[in-house]
Amino acid sequence: MNTTLLPPERRRNSRIPLLISVRERSASGVVMCVATDISESGMALKRASDSMAPSPVILEFSLPGIEGLVRVTARFIRQIQTASVQLGAVRFDSVPESLNGWLAQCGHSPMT
Repeated sequence: MNTTLLPPERRRNSRIPLLISVRERSASGVVMCVATDISESGMALKRASDSMAPSPVILEFSLPGIEGLVRVTARFIRQIQTASVQLGAVRFDSVPESLNGWLAQCGHSPMT
């Protein structure tokens, strides 16, 4: 099954594959998600929900080497419901320095 949410030619930034738990907070409550990739502009999520996500949302997650939680405000730019899970792509409204530093340590560089 192809889980790519956006064709590479539509992405502005290269993505780093990863598998981490993400807590999604919104006016509707809290939904647990799994991130499958990340960049300085956003991330791909698998959501444990059968309802469409509201926007904006606050995402909270941990990354190796960063003390404490990373918190970002994001907006869903794509949501696809499958039989077992909802796939989504979010764009970050702003990126904390801790995330930018982590991406740089991973050798991440924007696509040109």
